[in-house]
Amino acid sequence: MPNSFVQVATVSEIPAGQTLRIQHQQRYILLANVGGTIYACDDTCTHEDSSLSLGCLDGELIKCTLHGSRFNVRTGHPIEEPAEEPLRTYPIRVDGDSVLLCC
Repeated sequence: MPNSFVQVATVSEIPAGQTLRIQHQQRYILLANVGGTIYACDDTCTHEDSSLSLGCLDGELIKCTLHGSRFNVRTGHPIEEPAEEPLRTYPIRVDGDSVLLCC
């Protein structure tokens, strides 16, 4: 069965430079608005179980408040230790004001 997209938020809920934590299918996902483009990745730091939505978004980078790891929200790759494992990322579509997540 092909992947489908479901509405999980609205663009107006995620101003540029901000994030939004959502729960979808028993998983916490971080939505990040980087210069008008919405990205989606796991919300939980891969170093320790801490919500990345508590951290600051600086361009494409989100910083974990627990130990300072930074991740690229576009690719999921860790940029700064102590995290070494990447975050899972998810395809996103925007249709008008609707943010659609591929599941």
